[in-house]
Order: sequence, then C-alpha cells, then structure tokens
Amino acid sequence: MIDTQTEPFILKYIDKVTETDHGVDFLVTGVAAKALPGIPGWMTGESPEQQGIETTMPNLPQDLQLPGLDQVEYRCRVSALGPQTVRVAMAPAEHQMWREPDVWPGIMVTATNGVQDTELRDTGDALEIRLAGCTLRIGKSPLTLTLSRDGVQLLRTGERLRQVAGFPMAPPVIVQDGSINLNLEMGVDEKIFGFGEQFSRFEKSGQELTLTVNDALGTGTGLAYKPVPVWHSTAGYSAFVNTGATLTADVGHRRPSVLGITLDDAGLDMILFAAPTVEQRLRDYTALTGRAKRPPLWAFGFWMGRCRYHSDTEMREVGSTIRQHQVPGDVLHLDPDWLIVDRLNTDFIWNSDRFGDRRAFVEDLRSLGFRLSMWELPYLDPASPIFQEAEDGGHLLRMPDGRLAELEGTPTPDGRMRALFDVTNPATAQWIMDKQEPFFDDGVAVIKTDFGEGCPAGAAAADGTPGNYIHNLYPLRYNGLFSDIIGKLTGRTPLVWGRSGWAGSHRYPGQWGGDAESTVVGMQATLRGGLSYATCAPGYWSHDIGGFYGPELTPGLYIRWTQFGALSPLMRAHGLRPREPWEFGPDALRVCRDWIRLRYSLLPYLWQVGGEVETDGLPFIRPLCLQYPEDQVALSIDDEYLLGGDILVAPVMDDGMQPVTRSIYLPAGTWYDFFTDERFEGPTFIQRLVSIEEMPVFVRSGGVVPRVEVTPETRNADDLRSQPWIVHVWGDVAQEAIDSLEGFDGPAPIAEIVRHG
Repeated sequence: MIDTQTEPFILKYIDKVTETDHGVDFLVTGVAAKALPGIPGWMTGESPEQQGIETTMPNLPQDLQLPGLDQVEYRCRVSALGPQTVRVAMAPAEHQMWREPDVWPGIMVTATNGVQDTELRDTGDALEIRLAGCTLRIGKSPLTLTLSRDGVQLLRTGERLRQVAGFPMAPPVIVQDGSINLNLEMGVDEKIFGFGEQFSRFEKSGQELTLTVNDALGTGTGLAYKPVPVWHSTAGYSAFVNTGATLTADVGHRRPSVLGITLDDAGLDMILFAAPTVEQRLRDYTALTGRAKRPPLWAFGFWMGRCRYHSDTEMREVGSTIRQHQVPGDVLHLDPDWLIVDRLNTDFIWNSDRFGDRRAFVEDLRSLGFRLSMWELPYLDPASPIFQEAEDGGHLLRMPDGRLAELEGTPTPDGRMRALFDVTNPATAQWIMDKQEPFFDDGVAVIKTDFGEGCPAGAAAADGTPGNYIHNLYPLRYNGLFSDIIGKLTGRTPLVWGRSGWAGSHRYPGQWGGDAESTVVGMQATLRGGLSYATCAPGYWSHDIGGFYGPELTPGLYIRWTQFGALSPLMRAHGLRPREPWEFGPDALRVCRDWIRLRYSLLPYLWQVGGEVETDGLPFIRPLCLQYPEDQVALSIDDEYLLGGDILVAPVMDDGMQPVTRSIYLPAGTWYDFFTDERFEGPTFIQRLVSIEEMPVFVRSGGVVPRVEVTPETRNADDLRSQPWIVHVWGDVAQEAIDSLEGFDGPAPIAEIVRHG
C-alpha cells in the first residue's frame, strides 16, 4: 500500500466484509491506473485478461507505458436509512466522515426516514443489501453498484462501457489527488434533471455542471447562486451527495451514455432514493434534510422593493402611493441605504440621517399596512466602527494561518478587503442576535439575507467544517443562523429572503432567483432556475419581478413578469430602477393591479400548498414531470409549471403590449381554463392568442381552489384573515377534499362552494 494518491487509482477489489445492524462494512482496494494517452480509455498494470482488453484487435495500442502495481485502500459502508433509502459511503480510513455523527456535515437533520431493516446476502461474486423496498448489489471483483426495485434495474455503474479495444471508458470509481469520481451508465431513454438552481435547460442531458456556490452576477453567466448536489433519473431513482465539496456533474457531455460525478473530496457520501415516484423520493429526501415551515400569512402577499430607496420620506411616499392606487401590498423592502457604511457591509448601525428614528419609521409603515423588510449580508468593512470589536471578539472568519478570511468572487467597490462573520461560531451567533434585537424590538419583520457566496475555500470555521466544504456550506450556515435569530426574537415562524444556498437551504424559507436581467431571456432563465431548484430544495422560491438589472424594462415585460410573479410561491417586485407598477404607465398599473388582487384572492389556496410543503416536503412550484412522470413530453417543458397540485400556469415570455400566440402543453387528464371554464382533454398542445391582460391558467379536473373576495379597499393579507371563503371545484371532487381545507387560524371559513365543469 502507498500513502499518496498523486496518480489515479481505480477502486476494484472488496475484502474484509463485516455485517452491521443496517448494512455492511468492507474495505476496497484500488489499483494504480492511467488514462490512455491521446485516446479515450483507462488502463492498469494488471494483465490484459484482468482488464478485459480485447487483445485480438488489429489497432490495439502498442508500447503503452503501464502504471505500476501500487494500491490504495478505502473504507466503505453501505447502510439502510429507510425502506427505500440506502447510503453508500467510501473514503480513506483517515477521512473526517468516519469520526463524525451520521448527520455530518449538517445538511441532514436526521439520519433515518423509516424502517431500516436489511438482509445481507453474499452470492460469492457480489454482496446484496436487501431493504424492504429496494436492493443494492455490490460487485466484489471488480467493485460495481447496481440498484434495483422489484427486480427492475434503476442504477448501475459504468463498468460495461468500453472503447473498441476493450479499455474501460467509465470505471465505477476513480480516486486521485484528494478527489473521487463515480461513473454511472445512462440507459437508452434515461433523462436526468436537478442539481439545484441551474438557469440552463431543465432536462440536463448533454450538460456539464460545476456545483459551487457563486455570486453568479446574473442568470445568463453559466454560474449558479444555489447549486444542490441532488439529481433525479427517469430510470426511477434519485440521489443526494451529502457534501460541501465542489461537485462536477457530466451528464452525457463528454461520454453520451455516462453520468460522471466528480467530487473535490477524497470521500463520497451518497444517498440513493428508490421509491417509485419523484414525489415520494422528495418526501424521503426532505425527511432527512428538513422541510420548510409555512411562513406567516403576510409573507404570501405582495412585496415592493427597489435598489435603492434613499430615505424614510421616499418609502413613506411609495407606501402612500400604493394605497392611493388601491394596490394590495404587505411588505416594503429597504436595501442597504439604511446603513452608514453600506457598500458590502453590515454592522447593524442605523442611518438616522436618512431614515430618522427606526421605531417611528416602522410604525408609520405599519399605519399604512406594511411590514418592513431589511437588507443585510454577512460581510464587514474594515471602515466600520465595529470592525475592531468583531475582530477582538473572534467573530470574523479566519484562515488556518490566523489571517482574516477575505471575501472572494464579488468585487468590492473601493478595493478594500471585506471580512466575513464566522457564522459557525455560537458566540458570533449570540453577538449578532444582540446587535439585531433592537431592530426586531422596533418591529422589523424580515431580513433579506443577501450574498453569502464569497467565503474563501480553505477557511477555518469555528465548528470544524473542512476547508474544502466551507465555501458551499457557508450559505446554509448563514441563512440558518439568521433564521434562528429571527425565530427567537419574534416568537413566530421565521422567514428570511436569501440569495445563496446549498442542499438543506430549503428549510430556511425563502429564497429568490438572484439578479436576473430585465429581458425576456432573463425571465425565461429565472423560471428554469426556479423549477430546477424546486426539485432539489422544495420550499419557497421567488424572483425579482421585472428583473434586477439591464436594458430599460418595457411596460410589456413588466406586466408579463408581474403575471408570473402573482402565481409564484412568494411575490416581490425589485430592481436597480423603479419597479412600482405606476412607473410603467396607466395600462401597466391597471393590469398589474388586477393580477396582484388575483393573488390575494388565492391566499386560501396558497395557504393549502404551504401546508403540503411543510407536511410532505413537496415543492410549491412544480415542474410538470413531477406529477406526470410517465409523460415524456412533460420532462421537456420548462416554460410552464404547476402551482401546487391543481393549478397549471403558462407565463408569457414577451416584452411587447400586443397580443401574442402562446403554445401550451396540457398533460393527460381533463383541464379547465381558470377564467372561462373551457374544457380540454390532455395530453395535448393548444395555441392561445393572449392579450396583455391575460396569462393562461388552467385547473385540473378534481382541483379544489379556495378563494376570498378582494375589494378595492383591501390593503393587505391581514384584511382578509377573517373573510369567508368561496371554494371553487372543477369536475368530480370528494367532499373529503373540501372538508380537509385548513383555515388561516383554524377551521376553513367556507361560505360557499362553486362547482365548475
């Protein structure tokens, strides 16, 4: 055996098998390997027969410099976490994962999601781990993995895939220089989706994705604010890599039939979900990683913001104008101008010159029916008066050599470094809460936890998070810290509005889709990112209505984006320039007001969907393939979505004011136009000429949509809390579905049932 891994090794031979309570432990030996020079394929120093090389090939490469016969040894553990959930961990014996609790490194909240009963069978050439609902077969020589359910293969490693001379193209597991690579064979019709908030096509075949948290600087740069190491296969399984390390996913990009997962870490901790449906696999995944609690009712209302409002006078005027135009609204958002030192800095020092007395300001907004949202980030400018206090108190993140860690990936406007709060330090958490408490005493409602992508790799976190994990896990720790603080200071379900994220971030609602460009393609990318994120982090995702930056926003695009926002999990208009509806002309004000009022009328329905998110771990916004997994067309649709289980939304991607033709796909079943009750039988494509006042919305047969009346006098969600509900049902609906509706504060106040279709 050797101690270094400067050359590649293929993990190949199993030995020293030990049965455990819920699985099996074993050692696997890796043999030295080389990639073939200039052509695809791998070779080892073993005999051609052992390698499976076709020695009769006339063009077999000659005079190859074979690697030596060096070996490495990895420790492996396979265990059942539930009846259809199996964990596969492999790493050197000295890896930190073997010394930590089962929920390490903090993405999971529990290490089981059901009965863990297993049966181990040794067939001679393989180990079979049989769970109640699936079987994992582990080949011994060479190491291979095959996951099956009811005798049907769901996943297999890539040992069969070879080039013409028999050299392996995709050995199951390759390790080198502290990295590990897993290769899975993709079936003929297999499709892959997931990997977090990716702004590319929803179905990921042919793409190569690097999962590392970035200040993406937009939605069209190829970077991601919220990547998540979770994917789903149409072959019938889902996978979650429990890590903070950078992960590269090659989805048939270099090799068309291979899903290659490469991790910037010596160890792989992968959890496989084998339930028959993606919905159930998401339930099993969120049982391990937590679920998003339903936020207060006012959070479902309309949020209005701008980068930036410069004074309390300006914000009061905006609030008064919203009321003058009889637009419902619940939250006004204040960006960094509330700070004195306000460029990539949060030091909790209120700028009374711009915004006066904080309590009086918050009370004035409340008198208009608004709650206050405030911008913050986890960075501190050396120019801040509290910088020395933070440094002396040990509240700033450091590098292993003791230097302060410095912000990376986001340019600073003045060239100065920015330090980062050590959000893993309990003392820092208390220090921040002490700084934050006066704000919530004065009535601040929610914090927009912006940024968080700039933690340098290698930083030495107080909680011992490895240096190659801390960059991606920093947003999870950051948003979790502020969520906990808000919960403690308010005594209610906490709510943040975060931009960065990783696996597990969904349990700290909500998140928004980052800085989209104010273009049609910016809106398109935003929706794709939201759908992709929903399948990996099911919770409350939203976006900046109108986009954040870019070309002058047209009235048409503002209207279309508002329609999309009105039927999104949360709804906020925000951007570098004004985003108030009256800024885009009287037609925009009229149309947008109608859609905002429509959203408020649907608060009872949104409340039910929030209950599904919290109870079942299902996403609020859902790609069609989630509920129609057998529909091959649904997987390719990434410009429509389901809002909850009953409403289908088809946003109009256009920036003009004239009617446009919208092609809409309706999956199998009976569908009704939400506004006209026109009936359609799916699966089918339909063409609709859509005016600027319209966005296509449909309800499935069996849909139950409780609503409440909204009048011009309705100011906010509080005004609707005690109003009676009208329950709209389409097609045949069991009374039980109506009786199970949950009211805002108890039993649903149903006043009338209206039947359609």
